[in-house]
Amino acid sequence: MTHQDVLDLNPKHAALGFGLMRLPSAGETTQMVDMFMEAGFNYFDTAHVYGGSEEKLKKTISSRFPRDSFLVADKLPPWTAHNEKACDRLLNESLKRCGLDHFDFYLIHSLDEGNERSAVKNGLYEWISQQKKKGTCRHIGFSFHGSTELLESIFKNHPEMEFVQLQLNYVDILQGKAGELHEVALKYNKPVIVMEPVRGGALASLPKAAEVLFKNHASDRSISSWAIRYAATLKGATCVLSGMSDIDQMQDNLKTYDPFIPMTKNEEEIIKNALQELSKIAVIPCTSCKYCLDECPENIDISVCFNLYNDVKRGGAEWNLSGLYKGIPAGKRASACVACGACVPRCPQHIDIPEQLKVVARQFK
Repeated sequence: MTHQDVLDLNPKHAALGFGLMRLPSAGETTQMVDMFMEAGFNYFDTAHVYGGSEEKLKKTISSRFPRDSFLVADKLPPWTAHNEKACDRLLNESLKRCGLDHFDFYLIHSLDEGNERSAVKNGLYEWISQQKKKGTCRHIGFSFHGSTELLESIFKNHPEMEFVQLQLNYVDILQGKAGELHEVALKYNKPVIVMEPVRGGALASLPKAAEVLFKNHASDRSISSWAIRYAATLKGATCVLSGMSDIDQMQDNLKTYDPFIPMTKNEEEIIKNALQELSKIAVIPCTSCKYCLDECPENIDISVCFNLYNDVKRGGAEWNLSGLYKGIPAGKRASACVACGACVPRCPQHIDIPEQLKVVARQFK
């Protein structure tokens, strides 16, 4: 796979990318990397704020494979990149951690209304364009969690941005506004890197009534494979990132691509029917990115609390999930939230985290 392949606007289907946000131990990560590369894939996605991810990339990838055999995407956090000096420091830290002298893809991270204002104010678009000219990155773009209007504004004002990374999955497209974002990217002829195709794992385990619809159609396919195939079939999608965190997930995704079978119209209807079942359950739209944890003064296990709550709502054994919740140290449970709100601006899903933690605390009281 070449650089141009990933940015190809008309692939037969989107390639599989390895998202390095949620990694296991270095040993297991090495096995997963080897499986991924042996299957013919080579796109790896990390970020400055993915704790320990860049170091694992160096240990498992850049120190073991020729540089021209893999592609790396990394990201600049606009919430700490306050000036040119800070940008240079963040980029150099990421390069050093990854053991690289350049990135194939470099993104301004998680743009929404607040982060984009910071990016404009602090000259990040100009700075990242200079990095491309210098050769420290080959392609420049941004990951996005804002409004349709903002995305259109960025493409109008910054045509130098070559691609966009969007959260696209069948829930956010069919029941949310992600479809509008996708259409804007297509309008401006911008390649799309898909993130969260399985919505942080939420689409790997569904209510039984929804899972039955998938299993009746194809009993040999995993539930998560439906989400991956849906995303990989989207027009303009060039790479689908999967945040694989164990060998089983890697094996399942490689199976999905061996060979890849595009989503059919009949299967799209099955997904819509499954969504009707899913919509009957009110879950918290957390993708376990854990960006909020860095801001929480109480160090609450926010995503763990949300996931346990969601598992109950999906029909999991409440007695068992309640036990797991009570296994969280008291100071890290939902009830320990002081409602300071520091976490809210960092949430890509725009969740009112303090309010939802109250809901979780009531569930497991």
